[in-house]
Amino acid sequence: MSMISKQLTKNDIEKSLLIPTDSFSIFPVQFEGGCFFNVTAVDSAGKAWDFPCSVQQSKGIVSVGWLQFLSGIDVRVGDTVFLHRKTMDGDDGDDSTAKLIIEVKRKIRLMGEDIWAVVL
Repeated sequence: MSMISKQLTKNDIEKSLLIPTDSFSIFPVQFEGGCFFNVTAVDSAGKAWDFPCSVQQSKGIVSVGWLQFLSGIDVRVGDTVFLHRKTMDGDDGDDSTAKLIIEVKRKIRLMGEDIWAVVL
């Protein structure tokens, strides 16, 4: 399973999510041709989100649909976004039919232990 995670910065929360170019392999998209593409990811509630994205060579992938995803949830600087690909049940391992899953989690220290609380 492919996965990336990114600790969110103020810029990520207020402007757009920036993902480093070395993480491109998680996206089920070919990057030959254009600099714009659409990614659909499913959250923990099962809702599908469309993220129109653009590739900026010097910065990475910038999602213009990111702020809509964040609206209405209590996301803070320091929370972590996780994107991972999950193959569908019954698949023969063909990664082309995998779903992209998105989660936002917050690390909480509880009784001397770090635990991850799901924000969304």
